[in-house]
Amino acid sequence: MNKLRHYIAVGILGITLGWGLTSCKSTKPIATPNTPVVNTTTAFVADKYMSLVASNNSTQTHLTAKVKVVVDVDGKSVSTSGSLKMKKDDVIQLSLVDPLLGVMELGRMEFTKTRVLIIDRVNKQYVDLPYSEVSFLKQANIDFNTLQSLFWHEVFEPGKKKAQASDFQYQDNGDNINIMFVDQMLTYRFATQKKQGRLSETLITNNTDKNYRFVFNYGNFTTFYSKSFPREMTMAFTAASQQTSLSMSLSSLKNASDWVARSSAPSKYTKADPEKLFKMLVK
Repeated sequence: MNKLRHYIAVGILGITLGWGLTSCKSTKPIATPNTPVVNTTTAFVADKYMSLVASNNSTQTHLTAKVKVVVDVDGKSVSTSGSLKMKKDDVIQLSLVDPLLGVMELGRMEFTKTRVLIIDRVNKQYVDLPYSEVSFLKQANIDFNTLQSLFWHEVFEPGKKKAQASDFQYQDNGDNINIMFVDQMLTYRFATQKKQGRLSETLITNNTDKNYRFVFNYGNFTTFYSKSFPREMTMAFTAASQQTSLSMSLSSLKNASDWVARSSAPSKYTKADPEKLFKMLVK
């Protein structure tokens, strides 16, 4: 049981926090505009294509779903379930429960526009800090808008509320268009289906060390209030020899607002340093 809970805890913290901690060692990147580059036999207009991509974005304010989760840490995996609850421009909540009993919550991640809350119920610890005080999130230029775009299946531009088409490069790969953004530290590649403009994968790599990479895959699309939304999401983080992934299978998707949008850690829990907590869990 302890090992199972350990893997769940590592999955929660490692996927969301670890890639920023290990891959970023310099100051906050300064984005520079890129000239769109496409090899295609037909005329390509960046603004027009980005509008097609954006037309796939959900127009709903809320999304709730049951989730089946598989966490894999260096080849050792465990399955469990939980729930995903999101409110656009406000909060993202992911709760995971005990894989055997299916009732007791093992961990919860809650991201708001200003703060990060991670509750580790296994070790009775928590992290509750503004983004500016979580050094590896700040260094990786990760804010709420970035996380929201990942979970809502959207293309994003780091550090900006809305992506500007002229800031990206474009690569034509036949049936797919890669939308790319490169800054001083990281390369962001969004793989989209050319005909629909639908996002299928977001890949983030370190410019100086390709052994560090974070990938977010989308699949098994369903119709969610007239828009296409993925029922399968897989987050995978590779750092040198360590590999961690968290796969989510969504079901019972609803536009429900009857849930509490803010959580708090029990008063008896210990407030932990996020970097120390992550290092402890991956030992």
